[in-house]
Amino acid sequence: MLLERGGDLEALDGLIDGITSTGGRVVLIRGEAGIGKSALINAFVDGHLQDAHAFYGTCDDLFIPQPLGPFWDYARSEPSLREPLDKGDRPGLLGRILDLLSRSGRPTVLVMEDTHWADEATLDAIRHIGRRIDRTNGLLLLTYRDGEVDYDHPLRRVMGDIPAQNMARIQLAPLTLSAVSTLTGGKGLDAREVMRVTDGNPFLVVEMTAGVDGEAIPSSLHDAIMARASRLTAGSQQALRSLSVIPEPIPLEDAVLIDHVERSHVDECDRRGLLDVSEQRVAFRHDLIRRTIESALTPRDRTAMAAAALDALSEETHPSLLIDLASEVGDVDRLVELAPRSARYAAAAGGHIQAVDDFRAIGPHLDRLDPDELGPILEEWAAEEYLVGEEEAAISVVGLACTHYETIGDTTSQSRALAQEVRYLEWAGMRTEAESSARQAVAVLGPDSGGPALARAMEAETYLQMMAGNVAAVPGLVERTIEVGGPGILEQTLIRSLNHKGTVTIGADHRHGHESLEQARQLAEAAGLWEEACRALTNMAWGAAEDRDVEMSADLAREAIATAERHELPGSGRYARAILARAFELRGEWDEAADIARGLIGGTAGSGMTALPILGLIEARRGRSSAVDVLMRGWELAVATSEFQRVGPAAIALAEWGWMSGDMPVPIEELAEIMSTGLEQRASWSSGKLAFWLWEFGELSRPPPGIAEPYRLSIEGAATQAAAIWASKEIPYERALALMHGETSERLEAIEVMESLGATAPAARLRKELRDEGVSVPRGKGRRTRRHVAGLTGRQAEVLELLDEGLKNPDIADRLFLSPRTVENHVSAVLDKLDVGTRDEAVALARADGLLPDRS
Repeated sequence: MLLERGGDLEALDGLIDGITSTGGRVVLIRGEAGIGKSALINAFVDGHLQDAHAFYGTCDDLFIPQPLGPFWDYARSEPSLREPLDKGDRPGLLGRILDLLSRSGRPTVLVMEDTHWADEATLDAIRHIGRRIDRTNGLLLLTYRDGEVDYDHPLRRVMGDIPAQNMARIQLAPLTLSAVSTLTGGKGLDAREVMRVTDGNPFLVVEMTAGVDGEAIPSSLHDAIMARASRLTAGSQQALRSLSVIPEPIPLEDAVLIDHVERSHVDECDRRGLLDVSEQRVAFRHDLIRRTIESALTPRDRTAMAAAALDALSEETHPSLLIDLASEVGDVDRLVELAPRSARYAAAAGGHIQAVDDFRAIGPHLDRLDPDELGPILEEWAAEEYLVGEEEAAISVVGLACTHYETIGDTTSQSRALAQEVRYLEWAGMRTEAESSARQAVAVLGPDSGGPALARAMEAETYLQMMAGNVAAVPGLVERTIEVGGPGILEQTLIRSLNHKGTVTIGADHRHGHESLEQARQLAEAAGLWEEACRALTNMAWGAAEDRDVEMSADLAREAIATAERHELPGSGRYARAILARAFELRGEWDEAADIARGLIGGTAGSGMTALPILGLIEARRGRSSAVDVLMRGWELAVATSEFQRVGPAAIALAEWGWMSGDMPVPIEELAEIMSTGLEQRASWSSGKLAFWLWEFGELSRPPPGIAEPYRLSIEGAATQAAAIWASKEIPYERALALMHGETSERLEAIEVMESLGATAPAARLRKELRDEGVSVPRGKGRRTRRHVAGLTGRQAEVLELLDEGLKNPDIADRLFLSPRTVENHVSAVLDKLDVGTRDEAVALARADGLLPDRS
C-alpha cells in the first residue's frame, strides 16, 4: 500500500510525459532510510509498464565498491552493455547507455538506487550522462539517503556539475498520523504511539504492524525484525544469517552455492518479507533488515559465513565483493591475488579512487607478493595515487618501487620508476628532489646504455627543463632524446618529447610550436594515450592565448575539454577549462570567465593557479574589495613554483590591481625581474604586459626589446595604432587601456568601453584624471544600464530564488546538493552580475527587474 505519495507520482508522470518536448532528466529522489524511495519508484514503473522500458541497478555498501556496479546490474537485462563492461571500455559503455536512453518509441527509465554508496566510476558516469540527458528520451532516477551525504561527499560534486535544467528533485516526507492510522488499523496498536516511535517512517511503521495482531509495540526496530526472523524455520534462519554478510544483491544461482543456503530457504524468507527473490537475483527487502540480522552475528559466526561466501562466489562476477570478504576473514592469499586484478579493472574503467583503495588493501601485505610482480604493481599504484591527487602517497609508493628494483638489480625498471618519480616530485613543488631523480634515472643505466630506456630517462629531464621555460635547451634535448631512442623509442616518450618541444617553442614561434604539438596530439590519439592528447590540445590552447589568438584558444580548449570528458580525465579537463576562462577574459566575456574560474578554485594546483588571477582581475575591475585576497592567493601559489608560466600571469594581475588601487602588494623591482625572465623565455606578450604596467608606474621610459607590438606602440606614445591592433584581435579591454593614453576623444571612448564591460574601477580612475585636467566627462552609466541583463547561469538563478526564500548558505547547499564553498561562489557571482553588495539588495533588485516572482 503506497500512501501519501500521489503528488510525487504525479511529478514523475509529468516528467515522463514531457520528455518529447523537454528531453530527458536526472531525477534525484532523497529521503531517510525506509522512507519509501524504492516503493515510489516501483509504483511509478509499474504504472508505465506498457509505455516505458525500465532497468534497475544498485550501489552497494562494500569496503571497496565494484566499479560501475549498477551498470553490471543493467547488463543482466541489456546484453549490449556486457561487452564494454568486460573490456573496461568506459567510453563505449557510456555511448551505449546514452543510446539506450535515446531509443525512439518508448522512453527508457534507468533506476540507480543508493547512490550515496556509488563508486567513483559510477559517479563519473552519472556526471557524463547527466550533462547530456536532455538530448535523450529517458529518465535517470537516482536515490540517496539523507544523512549519508555530507558537504564533502563526492555525490554532491557530481550533482553540482549537472546543468540545473537537466535535473528534478523529489524530497520524500514522513507519513502523517492519518496514514499511520490506516496502516495500523485492525492491528490493536495505538497509532499515536506508533507515530511517536517511528516518526512516520513507512518502513518502520510496516515493521511495527507486521507482527501478530495485538502484539505490543516492539521497543526498537531490531526487535521488530528479529521477531519476524524468529518465525522462520531453522534452515531459513541460518540461510538469512549466511546471506547477511553479503551487502549487495547477487544472482540466485550464486546464492544457492553458499553453505546453508537452499532455494526453499530463500523462498520462505521472501514470503516473510525479509528477502526479495527472483530468478535473476536475491537481495534483502531493505538494507536495514540485512544490517539488523548481521549485527546479531557473533564475530566467529560472521567470519565463518564470510569465508563460506568467499569460497562459493565467482571471481569474475564479484571481484570487489570478494576483496571485502577476504579482508573480513583475513585470507591474505586471496586478497593479494584479487586486489591488483580489481584495481587494474577499476583503473581501465576510470575508477581511480577505487583502484587506489584496491591497491591500498594490499599495502600491509607487500611481502606476500611475487617479487617479479611487486615492482609493476607499485608503479601502477603510484600512478593511481597521482591521478587522484595524492602526490605524497604517489611519491612514497614509487619510492618503494625504486628501492625494490635497486635491490633485485633491475636497473632498466629502476630507471623507469625514477623517471616516473620526477613528475610526482615536480608537481608537489619538490624541484630539487625531482632534478636528483632525473639524474639518477640516467645514471643507473650505466655509461654504455642507449635505446628506449635511456630515451625515457632523458625525457624526464626534458620535462623539467620545459617546466622551467628553458627555451634554448629543450629543442636540443628533444632531438637528442629521439635520436637515442631510435626506431624502438616508446610511443609515450616520443609523444611527450614532441609536447615539450612544442610548448616551449609556441611562445616565440607559434607556427612551429603548434605543428609539434599537433604531431604529438595525432600520435597520442592513434595510440589511445588520451591524457597525452589532452595535454597537447591544452598546450596549443595555452599557446594561442599567449599569442592573443582568442578564437583559436577557445576552440582548442573546448576540444580538450570534450576529449577529457569523453575519456573521463577530470584533471585534464579542469586545466583546459582554466585556459578557456583565459580566452573568455581576453575577449571581454567576463561573466563566463568568472563562472569557470570560480568552479576551478580549490581543485588541482595547475588549474587553480591559472584561475585565481583571472577571477581576481575581473573582481578588481568591477570594484570588489575581495579581489586582492583572490589575487594574493594566486600569487603565493605561483611564486612557490618559480615557473614564469605561473608567476607571469599572477604578477600581471597584481600589477593591474596596484595601478587601480594605488597599493602595490609586491615590490616593483620584483615585477621587473619577472619581466626580464619572460623576455629570456621569449614570452613577448606576457613580458610586454608587465612592461606596460612598469611604464604606467614610471619605472620604464622606453620599451624593452622583444615585447609584443601593441605594448611597444603604447609605451612609444602611439596609442591609436596600439588600439587598432587590439581591435583587430577583438580584445576590448586591452584596446581601452591603449586608448586611455590617446587624445581626449579616445580617452572618453576608453571610459565607454570599460563601462560596457563592467570595469567600473578603471573607468572611475580615468574619469577622475580627465576631470582633474578640466575635461567635461559625461556621467557614468547607471547600474541598470551597465547590467542590462543579469546573465545568470541556471544554477545561479536557482541560488537567487533560494536567497529570496531567506535561506542561508548551508541551507542552500543542502537544497541544491552542493558544498557551502560552491554556494558561496555562486552567491558571489549573483552579487557580481547584479552589481550589488548584499544578498538583500540582490533579491530586491531582481524582483524589481522581474527576475523573481512577486511574493506579496
